Amino acid sequence: MLEILPAKIENSELLLKFIKELAVFENFPYEISVTKTDIENNLFKSNPDAEAIICYVNKEACGFAVFYYTFSTATGRRGLHLDDLYIRPEFQGQGIGKKVLRYLSRLAVEQHCARFEWWALKTNDPAIKFYQKIGAKKLDELCVFRMEEGDISELASKSI
Repeated sequence: MLEILPAKIENSELLLKFIKELAVFENFPYEISVTKTDIENNLFKSNPDAEAIICYVNKEACGFAVFYYTFSTATGRRGLHLDDLYIRPEFQGQGIGKKVLRYLSRLAVEQHCARFEWWALKTNDPAIKFYQKIGAKKLDELCVFRMEEGDISELASKSI
């Protein structure tokens, strides 16, 4: 039996564990610096930066998702961005990932979102195939750009 439940602050340690498992599973190319305190302070404050759900099969935690809302000037409406979706390998292939995406799609509909988006590492072929199989479209017209802390500070200190 699958349950998908909103995460609570008591789940912070579990979320941290899942995040680290996901990084190993994906061979994530960047350092993972998140702490339990980061999770508590940012996912469970009165106006959270993101939200999380946890998946349980027969009361055993088997995965999680973290998501947040965005805004598009092109649509004039909010969107839902899925930051991470992870189902432990021993639970994969049971349709849990599809059910999580359905759960989040319903949330996006309830919240009047114009878009539901996420990123996948280019090297994560199984995820890309999975997402395309459920009807998601890979965007070739966009590039993701990123500045990390040092770059942000450097730009912020420059006079323009």
